[in-house]
Amino acid sequence: MPSKDYEHYNRLSKEDLISMIEKRDTEIKKVQKSLKHANELKKQYYEYNKFHMEEIVRLDKKIGKLKGLRD
Repeated sequence: MPSKDYEHYNRLSKEDLISMIEKRDTEIKKVQKSLKHANELKKQYYEYNKFHMEEIVRLDKKIGKLKGLRD
């Protein structure tokens, strides 16, 4: 027996329930697609950040050598 929060579903027809499920499935697929895209962007920005940090370290060493601060 469903809890009081879900009793209203007993009054719906089979077609109405199927329609609701299809709507929710569509919403879930949209959210999953959005999450996948967000994860791809996250990976891309991580790689960009990693590259820039490595480049900053490389240039810092080069500047240090030119100024005579590093060997």
